[in-house]
Amino acid sequence: MAHKHKKSMNSKSPLLFYISLLAVLILSLFALAEIDQLSSDNYVPINVLNVVGNTVIVGNNCTAIVAETSEERAASIELGKSGKINVRPNSHDIIAEILNGFNITLEKMTIDKFSDGIYYATIYLKGGNKVLKIDVKPSDGLAIALRTRSPMYINKTLLDEIGQNICK
Repeated sequence: MAHKHKKSMNSKSPLLFYISLLAVLILSLFALAEIDQLSSDNYVPINVLNVVGNTVIVGNNCTAIVAETSEERAASIELGKSGKINVRPNSHDIIAEILNGFNITLEKMTIDKFSDGIYYATIYLKGGNKVLKIDVKPSDGLAIALRTRSPMYINKTLLDEIGQNICK
């Protein structure tokens, strides 16, 4: 009787092996999806070049996008760029402090597209091994990324199509 039980257990070993292998493959796919989510292919780094009134200029080398935002957001971007906090923290300061306090990193901020007169952006937050992709207004994304010293990117095609040469 013990011999049959042993044989039965040996016949389950390949099944356990294949189940384990399948689990590893599935986990690997999730890991690859996370890496892909954080990939910056088709994007180029940008900096906030200038803020004048409610106009924000972001760009890469000699190509820049000039966009309008609210005076409050433009002022917040300027404060983030200079590393200053007003007498009282604003919403972007608070968000940066919350991320820091909970050990969540802003991995990157991307400006993704322009459609119907509106720019669209995304921030990628990482806590532990989880990544959260959040749709944001570009001005909010810039203000938070500046405070967290996170990389900022723009879609290459968008910059090529809408960007202006500012080195002329």
